[in-house]
Amino acid sequence: MLVLGATGEAREKSIHEAARAYEFSDLKGDVDALGGLAGGLRWQQGGGEWLHAGHRARVLLGAEELGTAGRLARRVAEKLKLRQDAYLAELRLEPFYAAARALGEARRYVALPRFPAVERDFSLLLAEGTAFADVAGAIRALGIREVVAVEATDLFRGKNVPAGKYSLLVRVQFQSGAGTLTDEQIGGFCGQIVGALEKRLGAVLRAQ
Repeated sequence: MLVLGATGEAREKSIHEAARAYEFSDLKGDVDALGGLAGGLRWQQGGGEWLHAGHRARVLLGAEELGTAGRLARRVAEKLKLRQDAYLAELRLEPFYAAARALGEARRYVALPRFPAVERDFSLLLAEGTAFADVAGAIRALGIREVVAVEATDLFRGKNVPAGKYSLLVRVQFQSGAGTLTDEQIGGFCGQIVGALEKRLGAVLRAQ
């Protein structure tokens, strides 16, 4: 069993940037980085009752559940006398090791991309309870071959965010093996993504 824990600052204050607290999106990024060694993970709503209901998820490898991850529930944190948010992941290692070995045996090497990747950020207003996995799933479901990566880069609650909502910054990376993508192509992909998120999740685009 692997247990990961984090609290405090994800980024220290500098002359260029303000300090930022560690958040669920940071935990997901750390767990996904490990999951990449086994072919990638999936995230679904749910998880242990010891985690905050709005900030927890089940972590799956293929169809098999590896464990759960999220923010420690307030009642549990208070019992442990924790004064700040704590994030935990509890994962079974046996399926992970098996998948990593199989992936290593089947690994094939491909040429490095000849054409540059392009990134676009989407600042979304989402209902509480809507997980990043839902956002990524809606984007992947479009079947845009040029979408090579989807990641959550920031999450915000508080001033200027309506009650029952939260702001999530999602970064999408586009790349084609056939040529350099044009602004028109990127704009078309972005339009499809925004439309899908509005229709499927009721998301509101704050900025792009």
